[in-house]
Amino acid sequence: MKQTVERTSLSEWLPYEAYDEKNRVYRMDDGRIGILWASRPILGLDEGRIQKLTNLFESDLPIGTTFQFMLHASPIIEPCLDQHVVLAERGTQSPEHHAAARAKKEFYLHARDTSLIPNPPLKPRDITLYVSITMPVKDINPDGWDEESVYQALDGIEEQLRTMGLLPQRVPPLQFLWLLHVLLNPGHSWNDRPPGYSDEMLLRDQAVRLDTVMNVKTKMLELDNKFVKTMTIQSWPLHWHGGRNREFIGSLMKLTDQIICPFFITLNVLKLDQVSEKARFNKKHLVISNQAKGFFLNLIPVFRSKLEHSNAMAVEIENSRQFIGQFFQVAIYADSPRQAQQQADSMKSIYRAMDINLQDDFFIGLKIFLCGLPMALPSDAKLLRDGLRRLKTVHTAVPAHCAPLVGDWKGGGSPVLLYTSRSGQVVSLDLFANQQGNYNFSAIATSGAGKSFWMNDLIENYLQVGGRGWIIDAGYSYVKLCELRKGQYIQYAKQGAKLCFNPFSKLVHWGDGSSAYDDDYADEMERAKDRADEFWSLVAIHAQMVSPSQKLNDVQMALLEEAIQFVLQDEGNSGTPTHVMMRLRESKDDRAQDMALVLQKFSKGGMYEHLFNRVNNINFENDLVVMEMDGLGDQKALGSVLLLSVQMSIQSAMFEKANKGRRKFLVMDEAWDLLSDGGNCGPFFEKAVRRVRKYGGSIGTITQNIDDYDVKMKEVGMALLGNSDFKLLLKQHPESIESMR
Repeated sequence: MKQTVERTSLSEWLPYEAYDEKNRVYRMDDGRIGILWASRPILGLDEGRIQKLTNLFESDLPIGTTFQFMLHASPIIEPCLDQHVVLAERGTQSPEHHAAARAKKEFYLHARDTSLIPNPPLKPRDITLYVSITMPVKDINPDGWDEESVYQALDGIEEQLRTMGLLPQRVPPLQFLWLLHVLLNPGHSWNDRPPGYSDEMLLRDQAVRLDTVMNVKTKMLELDNKFVKTMTIQSWPLHWHGGRNREFIGSLMKLTDQIICPFFITLNVLKLDQVSEKARFNKKHLVISNQAKGFFLNLIPVFRSKLEHSNAMAVEIENSRQFIGQFFQVAIYADSPRQAQQQADSMKSIYRAMDINLQDDFFIGLKIFLCGLPMALPSDAKLLRDGLRRLKTVHTAVPAHCAPLVGDWKGGGSPVLLYTSRSGQVVSLDLFANQQGNYNFSAIATSGAGKSFWMNDLIENYLQVGGRGWIIDAGYSYVKLCELRKGQYIQYAKQGAKLCFNPFSKLVHWGDGSSAYDDDYADEMERAKDRADEFWSLVAIHAQMVSPSQKLNDVQMALLEEAIQFVLQDEGNSGTPTHVMMRLRESKDDRAQDMALVLQKFSKGGMYEHLFNRVNNINFENDLVVMEMDGLGDQKALGSVLLLSVQMSIQSAMFEKANKGRRKFLVMDEAWDLLSDGGNCGPFFEKAVRRVRKYGGSIGTITQNIDDYDVKMKEVGMALLGNSDFKLLLKQHPESIESMR
């Protein structure tokens, strides 16, 4: 009867006993103290970071200290998708927006079960970096430290990790149980995860579900109806630099060379006894030196490479490097033994292309699998070296170059926008989360490369979370979206005769003002800045009327500024270009008379009188407004003035109290062509960028070529590009890419 019911639980193999709430560390079953941090992967490993890692491994820490760096490619993407849906539900009351957010969530979940694209069958995932360290305690291990010294050392290491560019967050017990739930119960869903952590039970007993079954096979593990195959790196190339470590999770350039199954990779590092290791190395070095002589060297050429390696190691040790133990392992998850073997072969091929040889862990797969879990690496060098035959002694710079810290960009902010990297990483992005800079963006792609599709998606997602969008277009790219979302469509070609673009009417800080605007200032200096910005925007618009292709000189600008200043004093926001023209006419300066003459066509009696000399009636009634500028023909001079006036109206709308706190964006798609003559637009956009950022808004431009900013839009283009913290590059011609360098 006893033999019938007797069994070994997977949890019995785990070292985790308890969590120390006070010191935020874990207690292992052998008395060690462990700590676990979670972080986003970094985007690259440069010489500075490699040196800091080397310094970490050479730190004064007790013998038996373990370091583990794990990159976990998890299929669990529900938290990000759930937040995407919640943002929509909180942002608007629209059932259509809620349904669209839920549909996107279902799309990603379906792609996880099938694939995003047919070849390779890439699946969305979330890659997280986990760094764990364990240290022996003096009361149990003679090489250990007292607990207070361990806590101080761990705090110092956390700061070292931050200096490397990591964002280490200590993992609390419940979050750790969720990680173990995914690693040890791969057949269970995310909803089956533990609801809480109990300090009355051993931590390891809460990590494995009661119905999780494991069968240890020769080539792999059958775990919870999934199949786990482990491999370790048998040999590295002669020269390896940490700058290539992004390739551990799949090729950065080749879409076909990707790891399409869930997996984790772990670099295991062990602090060794320097005295005994040096004696061991000297003995081995002497043997190799004797072997690599004369007859034996010619008979067995491998002795030469062994001697070169041993000599190089000796030089590093002489240069104050230390001995350290390491091995690099991989574990992949699959639905069947056949699929597991196929994915293992594919991963071997990807690594072989880097001259890295992965070997199967036959018979010892369970031990290797357990070693790769956070804080689970034994501190017994003899066991790892002679028992598992995996630990290799190297100098401390080696694991610094081999650390799997690098992954794809995961985005920033709330998951308003959802994308996927070529490795399957779900990228969540909110342009308005960039608190240290601005929210502006520039999107560049060749014709047919998906600019309008991407822009439609951006608009849709920001409307879902309660945002407002104004799009100035010249190509009818947003007609259907505007109809679908019942937006406001203003078309110059059809409605131009009824529209008035008078910029004076949209002044917020001059004249009568309005209670609709957020004009509650705590600082009068800030109010003065906003008044000045509006004034200079008004000057820029009239300067563009006067000279659409060339900048006004200093004297002309001074005369124009003086005229507008008088109009503001006399008329406030009831002014018109006619008032400015009349003020210029009153001047005895010939240059003012010349400007008045040019300004005549925008004034009363001029050909554009109806567009600028009434109360501005460009009212934005919807959350989505599309201003279609097509129909201007060759009237670029007029078009640039209209564009600036429309933008000023949009800036005023952004300043309304009703829009305070909302995500707001202004986009110019192809309308930039109206700015190709330059003129006096540069100063306007410089002020616009500052004002829009202050109002919590974003300015976006969309072009087909990077040269459009420099060659065609000139000063204006470079101002827009330079003030865009987000630059989104889609398909580009090779010559365009070269010009960017």
